[in-house]
Amino acid sequence: MSDVRFWRRRWVRRTAAWTATAAVLAGGVFWVSGGYDAWRDDRALDSACEGDLAAGAVRELFDGIHLTSSARWGDRRHCTVGASDDDTDAGLVLWSGRTERMADLEDFGGFDAPLGHGWTGSFRFDPDSEDRDEAGAVLMLSCGKESDYGQLMTAEADLGRGGFDDPVARERLVAVLTETASAYARRTGCAAPVGERVKDVGVSTTRADYKPVAAATGSCAGLLDGKTAARWGVSTVQEITAAPAPLENCVLGGLRGAYLYGFTAYYGPSARYARVRLDERQDSDAAARTGPDAPTGNYALAARCPGAGGTALFQVDTLGDEGDRKLSAPVVDHRELRAALQRFAERSAENHGCEAPRTA
Repeated sequence: MSDVRFWRRRWVRRTAAWTATAAVLAGGVFWVSGGYDAWRDDRALDSACEGDLAAGAVRELFDGIHLTSSARWGDRRHCTVGASDDDTDAGLVLWSGRTERMADLEDFGGFDAPLGHGWTGSFRFDPDSEDRDEAGAVLMLSCGKESDYGQLMTAEADLGRGGFDDPVARERLVAVLTETASAYARRTGCAAPVGERVKDVGVSTTRADYKPVAAATGSCAGLLDGKTAARWGVSTVQEITAAPAPLENCVLGGLRGAYLYGFTAYYGPSARYARVRLDERQDSDAAARTGPDAPTGNYALAARCPGAGGTALFQVDTLGDEGDRKLSAPVVDHRELRAALQRFAERSAENHGCEAPRTA
């Protein structure tokens, strides 16, 4: 019996020694092969951006690629994530800043898709672009009811492989932004309402995405009745969904989407820059500021909004210089055009919780 105990103790000690030796060897291989660096970088991701970064959503977005992070977080600061392996060189940049200090949010040639689901934001991805692995999203957070008191965040990503024509990739990038924004709001005491997980993220509406005027269900819906549309020569629309976004657009067009009238709602940083451009236009065109009918057919309304929306600006333009757009030069019905702008502005302002629009 004592011999059995002796051999059992000897086997246990030998097994323990083998296990310890294997652990040391494995640790050495792990260290030399870069495993420790990857583990350290992965741990650092959980505390990136002062702990605000939605690390889990970032890992899902880049799906197993080695990730590194760096930050200059806070007001008008940015946080970056690098994603690289043998086949991929990709990354993500998050920007954060007070809405009254951030830059313009102009479209790139299309209309960005609103996020919906309780968020004021939009997603930018052109499915016709050659850079299908690049996309961006923007979000405005209202930290209180005081006008122009809020935070703006953006996320821009380059997948390096795959593309944002995949709806799963779009949903994951938006999740990175919304979850990071929610964490930031909690940490800084920003009393911003938090929306739901955004699913079915849309893509940008481009000039080719026009449809019959009678089929309008989004930002162009209800602006004109059938008789007025026929009298104006409007047969098509180019629109986005009717959900709150920093920039909202509608184009009323002729045959094959030819540009006739453009309606735009600006909020936050976009509204301030649009106001500057409007003032410059009026200063340079005295005729546009005289009489009830603007010769150019350009009109503007404004509305005071709570939080990040600031003072919104609503504009309609026609007969202007639109570069490569083929203008049809319609005869402007000034009274009905102003009425259409009023309808467009009132609906958008109501979605943002703003006051009634007035002459800008």
